[in-house]
Amino acid sequence: MSLSDLFSPIKRQIALFLILFLVISASVYAAFTSLPATQKTTIYFSLKPLQTELQSPTFDHAESTSKMAEAMSGWAKNPQFREDVAAEAGITIDNFKRKLSARKQNYINVFWTLKLTGKEIEGRDKVVAAIVNQVNQRFIELNNNSQAPYAMTTPEIFSEGYTLPAWAVIIASLLTGLGLSLAFVYVREGVSNKASFLAQVEALFPDSPLLNVPERLGSHDEKLLERFILTFESPRLVGTFPKSEKHFSLSPTDTIQASADTPVLLVKLGETTITELKNMKAIFGEGVGLIVFHQ
Repeated sequence: MSLSDLFSPIKRQIALFLILFLVISASVYAAFTSLPATQKTTIYFSLKPLQTELQSPTFDHAESTSKMAEAMSGWAKNPQFREDVAAEAGITIDNFKRKLSARKQNYINVFWTLKLTGKEIEGRDKVVAAIVNQVNQRFIELNNNSQAPYAMTTPEIFSEGYTLPAWAVIIASLLTGLGLSLAFVYVREGVSNKASFLAQVEALFPDSPLLNVPERLGSHDEKLLERFILTFESPRLVGTFPKSEKHFSLSPTDTIQASADTPVLLVKLGETTITELKNMKAIFGEGVGLIVFHQ
C-alpha cells in the first residue's frame, strides 16, 4: 500500500480531521493547564544507636537500627497517625493516605514525603510541623526503657513545587489531538464497512482494468473517463455509491447481459462499501471495469 493510499481517508475528511485536531488539542491543553499546583516536601532524618550497659557484646547495631527505621517508616501507613497529624495541623487533607509516605534508606535514614495540591499548600508548614511532632512523640515513647535506645538527628526539610513545562504540555496536547483525530477518521470509515483504500478494491478485482480519479467527484476530467469507458465493448455504468446517479447515466443491474455487456463499476473510496463490491463481484465476476474516485 502506497503512502498516498494510506493517507487517503485524511484527504477525504481533511475538514473533519482539522476540526477534531484543534478541538482535542485545545481541550487537552486546557485540562493540563487547569491542574492544581503540586508541592512535594521531603522530611529527612537519621537514627543512631546508643550504647548501654544492658546490650550484650553480640548486639547487632546495624540490624537493630534497620528494624527501627523500618518501624518508623511504617507509621505513614497508620490511619491514626494521619488523623493525629491532620488534627494537630487543623487542616483537612483529601485522600491523605496517598499524599503521605515514608521509606527507609540503607539502615539508618528515613525519608518522609508529603505531596500537597492546590489550597492545601497554604497549610504546608502546619502539616510538616505536625508530622515532625508526631514522629518525635512516637519515637520518644518507643525509645523509653528500651534496651536498644536511639538518637534521632534534627529533621531536614526540603520543599519543591513542580508543574509540567509549557513545552511538554504543548507537545502532549498536539500528540493527543493528532492521535485521537487520526483514529476517529480511520475508525469512522472502518466500522461502517467502507472501502477506504485503493488496495482493498484491487484485492477484490486484481485483474480488472482500473482508472484512478484523484479529483473530486464533479470536478473530474470527463474526457478521460469517456476514453476509458470506450475501451470496453458495450460498456454499462453501474453505481456503487448514492451520489453516482447525480453525475452519470447508470444502467440497472438486471438489464446488463453478462455475455454481451461490460459492467463498469463506479467506486468512491470512503462511500462504497466492501459488501457492495463483493455483491458486484458475485453478480458480474471479475470481467468488469473500475473507475475509482478518491475524493
